[in-house]
Amino acid sequence: MQKVQVQAEVDLKSMLSQLGTQDLEEFLREIKGLLTRRQTKDVKAKEKALLQRLNEECALPAAHWQQFQLLSEKMQALVATPAEQETFFKLVKEEETVRLLRIKLLGEMAQLRGISLPEMAAELGIKAPGHAD
Repeated sequence: MQKVQVQAEVDLKSMLSQLGTQDLEEFLREIKGLLTRRQTKDVKAKEKALLQRLNEECALPAAHWQQFQLLSEKMQALVATPAEQETFFKLVKEEETVRLLRIKLLGEMAQLRGISLPEMAAELGIKAPGHAD
């Protein structure tokens, strides 16, 4: 069977005004359900995307982290060469950038859930650097 697409201009307000109270209430329940499903999907999709970004973008690569730790020790011992110092400061900037992004993404997730940033971090088991076990 061949399908035919028909376009029509409909005055929705006029149509709704013709419905009986019970039909109008049923229509309203269906609309509310549709909105809830869409909003839930949207929130879940946004949360999933934010979690994915947290996992992929919010940590220094392992090699950078190892180099950061090694250079940090040299800096504390005052034995880092000028080139090592420059590399260390670049890694510090990179780590700060990653940390700021982590805070931003956690903040967005907290907003979606309607909770505070510390509550969001606690829910995800994220501890501040230096407090990790």
